[in-house]
Amino acid sequence: MTIRTMVQAALLATITSVLAQIAIPLPGGIPFTLQVFGVFLSILLLGKKAFWGMLTYLLLGVIGLPVFAQAQGGIGIILGPRGGYITGFVISGLVGGYVVEHAKFSLKGKILGTLISLVIIYFTGTIQLAFTTKLSISEALTVGTLPFISLDILKGVMAIVLSKYIHKALPGAGVNING
Repeated sequence: MTIRTMVQAALLATITSVLAQIAIPLPGGIPFTLQVFGVFLSILLLGKKAFWGMLTYLLLGVIGLPVFAQAQGGIGIILGPRGGYITGFVISGLVGGYVVEHAKFSLKGKILGTLISLVIIYFTGTIQLAFTTKLSISEALTVGTLPFISLDILKGVMAIVLSKYIHKALPGAGVNING
């Protein structure tokens, strides 16, 4: 890993940490946050290197820093009902980022990478939510996935649009994030 990748990972972990604090608690125990927007932005800007940013984010939270939603941290969050979603951020950083990068950051690749990332996050999150709370998969989907689909798709669209402008602006500022 290069120093550039380490700096980018730290920056993306920080952005995701800040976005996690914009949280609205919901009855099912899974809050509405902007963390997924941070994941999307990561994969859309860095491709598969987003893995390092999301892994950094997860590790910062695991050691107890209050980077997760509602200023929480610790291994208990990762092992609890919400941990599967956060673990999904790391996996989607790699897989979704790979899709975006493989498609050369094209619009089609960004859309596909964003959707694949969302499916990964929902899958890992729903499985762990069901397991830790003894809910059926259908109940876990009702509580931990269905309320978020439309808003997460909107976050994806917003991240795709924003990434386009960021990709255009950075070279003019002398910054090459994908070099």
